[in-house]
Amino acid sequence: MSRRTLPQATAAYDFASTSQLINELEIRDGQAFKVGERMELNGQDDTQLIIISPDGTKFKLQVSNAGTLSTTEV
Repeated sequence: MSRRTLPQATAAYDFASTSQLINELEIRDGQAFKVGERMELNGQDDTQLIIISPDGTKFKLQVSNAGTLSTTEV
């Protein structure tokens, strides 16, 4: 998933533009991981957990049906 930019502010107050901004913020807030929340990633969709090593190398975390964890460099 690529990052999207928020809509630019208009020079004068515009209800439609403000509503669009609020809607976008609510969507993004709902996608954010919150402290104390439990995150479940489903192996049946395209959701991936990427972890980054201290040298900047990225790894995808995977789990087998037996619960064995492994990583693949991405």
